[in-house]
Amino acid sequence: MKQAVVVFHLREGSDPDAARLAAAGPPFDPAEAGFTRLAVYVTAREVIFVLEGEEPLWSEDKLVSDFLRPALRERLDEWRELADVHTWPAQPLFVWEAPADE
Repeated sequence: MKQAVVVFHLREGSDPDAARLAAAGPPFDPAEAGFTRLAVYVTAREVIFVLEGEEPLWSEDKLVSDFLRPALRERLDEWRELADVHTWPAQPLFVWEAPADE
């Protein structure tokens, strides 16, 4: 599996609203969109989205550019009220994983 991270920089004091949006879950079916795992972390300054799948960046790009998904567009508008969403995704340069017990 591949992993990508997207970071939104929150406006001051918007972390409670960001936590509410994150807890609501995505306005799409993650498996149908090509993800195997999604995680969202909220700090006082950022929201960190961790996307996992075969091609998480491609899946994310496809979702964001699909204007036929009004629920996703509405959710992105909500995020835009709280954060700078003009950030670039990043892929890990180093990952360590413990071997699976057999």
